[in-house]
Amino acid sequence: MMVSPKFLINMQNNSQTAILKTILYSDIFHFPLTQEELWRFLIADKAVTHAAFVTALKHLPQNIVFHDGYYCLAGHEKLVQQRKRYSTEAAKKDKIAQAAASMLSYIPTIRFIGISGSAALGNVTARDDIDLFIVTRRKALFLTRLWILAILELKHVRRRRNEINAANKVCVNLLIDESNLQWPPHKRDVYVAHEIAQVKPLFERKGMYRAFLQSNKWITTFLPNAFQGEQDIVGTSWHRQYYTLAIISRILQLLPVNIFVTWWQKRYMQKHRTTEIVTNTYLAFHPYDYRAKTLRLLQQKYADFGLLTKI
Repeated sequence: MMVSPKFLINMQNNSQTAILKTILYSDIFHFPLTQEELWRFLIADKAVTHAAFVTALKHLPQNIVFHDGYYCLAGHEKLVQQRKRYSTEAAKKDKIAQAAASMLSYIPTIRFIGISGSAALGNVTARDDIDLFIVTRRKALFLTRLWILAILELKHVRRRRNEINAANKVCVNLLIDESNLQWPPHKRDVYVAHEIAQVKPLFERKGMYRAFLQSNKWITTFLPNAFQGEQDIVGTSWHRQYYTLAIISRILQLLPVNIFVTWWQKRYMQKHRTTEIVTNTYLAFHPYDYRAKTLRLLQQKYADFGLLTKI
């Protein structure tokens, strides 16, 4: 892609560079951004003041356009109408996710439930499933997962392994133990930072959402505005704490039952394991490596637009 001299001159402005990086990232997912989203997910090496950001929006380079309330790359204006069509479907999936979170909140070993992936942003079609991210109580990861699968199965909303037609099904593709909230250094990049920042909180106990964000403050090195205006938690009004279940769960954790449940699930996962990550405190079920693909595409876009920044 040829880059005009005028464009290169404009990009000497740090605010404009940050805006371009953010638009290029969202373009990978064919997802135009509102001004609020552009600010929240702004990709910048250095902090940008809101005043400088607003000023930069008034002097955008010719490669970026503002169309019908959204910012996108020039020539990609059709994506705006696509996103608007997706908004109705996103609202439906939000209701399904909230209903699922309400049911799962009965499980006393759950500390946090949030929507993750593209569904968290509303970038979904009618065919898509709904990804949930869950934090469990310490040393209760596999026991909690078993309860989660049982409840989702009973309600006929669980996405099963290798299920092709999974529209509106719930997929719990990431579970972590509360003792392992912080992402390891070798997995810290703009993709992971964005995935964490875009999580849509649904339910929490004992301030787990804020604890999770505070444990991953490193994401501000990629997204400096990620912590500005924390999202409201839909399920804060539920306050679900069922003492009978809590007592049972404590007993199960102390008895060999928890050991057996952990061993049995690990053994089953090992038979079908592909790209899944399975440890005692971290379970990730992602059949496709979107992280590597996204970073590769982003680096190529940076190069095409004359940005030499490493990611």
